[in-house]
Amino acid sequence: MSEIWQNIPPLALTVYYVILFFVVVSLLLENKNPLKTTSYLLLVLLLPVIGIVIYFFFGQNLRKRRIFSKRQLINTAFGQQYVDDHLNSEYKTSLPDIPNVQYYKKLVRFLNKDLSPLSHWNKVTVLKNGEEKFEKLMEALEGATRHIHIEYYIFSNDEVGGALSDLLIRKAGEGVEIRLILDAVGSFSLKRSYYRKMRDAGIQIYEFMPVLFPSLTSKINYRDHRKIVVIDGKTGFTGGINIDDRYINNGKHSLFWRDTHLMIEGEAVKTLQLLFILNWQFVCGENWLPSKEYFPDAPEKEGHFVQVNASGPDWELASIMDSFFLAISGAKETIKIATPYFIPNESILNAIITAAKSGIDVELMVPYRSDSRIVQAASLSFMTVLLEAGVKVFLYQKGFLHSKVMLVDGNFATVGTANMDYRSFDLNYEVNTYLYSDDLALELDRHFEEDKTHCVQLNLARWRDRPLRHKLMTSACRILAPLL
Repeated sequence: MSEIWQNIPPLALTVYYVILFFVVVSLLLENKNPLKTTSYLLLVLLLPVIGIVIYFFFGQNLRKRRIFSKRQLINTAFGQQYVDDHLNSEYKTSLPDIPNVQYYKKLVRFLNKDLSPLSHWNKVTVLKNGEEKFEKLMEALEGATRHIHIEYYIFSNDEVGGALSDLLIRKAGEGVEIRLILDAVGSFSLKRSYYRKMRDAGIQIYEFMPVLFPSLTSKINYRDHRKIVVIDGKTGFTGGINIDDRYINNGKHSLFWRDTHLMIEGEAVKTLQLLFILNWQFVCGENWLPSKEYFPDAPEKEGHFVQVNASGPDWELASIMDSFFLAISGAKETIKIATPYFIPNESILNAIITAAKSGIDVELMVPYRSDSRIVQAASLSFMTVLLEAGVKVFLYQKGFLHSKVMLVDGNFATVGTANMDYRSFDLNYEVNTYLYSDDLALELDRHFEEDKTHCVQLNLARWRDRPLRHKLMTSACRILAPLL
């Protein structure tokens, strides 16, 4: 190693040290989470050149400040106008005297202040796995008469994606307005010819933040990880399921995919509409002042209390992370969490540990095998401290667990796109739905308990006795956890 450094020209070495100095100073001045700062410092100091390259691609915030400072102003100004003009404002000053809502009044009030008003007249249908989601989605799209708004992280032109695209082209021919936002990294498999085909059919379609080499940047920062469909302003879909054949468990794919989605009919769809419009303005570069037809009044049928909340790098608050913290901290009896990636920040980790130590029954379900060995190892590095605190940990073995669900005390649930990790909390655009409903929580709890029958539960004694190489691997990846 020393011979390599000796063969580097003095001028090149001087330039490298100057760059290293400014990178270290930049890291310190950004005042990141101390864990993130430490992780990046280790990278740039222990991995010469490579560490600096990784930092410039994934760590520095100049790009974020340049792109998103203006967006934050738009979100605040336009977003608040939409909330005032079009979204339910009944519970701005006082909350309904409903047990479930009063039980979580701190959480409700917090979300109310973040463009996420509490709504009442909602019918919510829980959709288990892709086979349920796509059937309902296609049926709802067939009934569209005015507009269809679609926003996805992964949109593949495979069997299910092709069928959906054909349906959209047909609906566009019938005069339905159709707008699509597709993440440039998550949907990198789509060719230029696909976009031309859709535009030729009269469909407005934009990529979210295009990059030069999407196939090499699957973990690049600031991606649109949301899954949103809004139909005529009355019906919405959101949750963990992208547009891809892998989510349909029909025997054509070897890996079983366990996921959860929601179909919402009613007032809460207006918030999904708002979130779509804000991102549409961003990808188009134009302001859009939609008329009343995009925010129709909801019929007073079923009465599920719902809030829809989003977060992103241009959001003023890390609202999804903060809402998770409030829900966990407010638990009195039980907490159940299912997530494909568990790399919590210090606040969430401490909230879970504190809850378990205070006698609350806490259960965590994660995949037995992840789609990333490093992420899996980082997730497993947290298990010892969780098990010691009394958290029950279950590893899902039937396939890949992709559900992002949290249940509290049998009367509250949140389902969404956000994983329990740094990337979802800080870097990506996410959207979660909060359900203040005994019957919806009970249905999701039944799914959780059924999934547990396909799990192996971790035992603290056996976990401590695992091979040394496994302990070293998880501990090493733990250092990188804030960067994953």
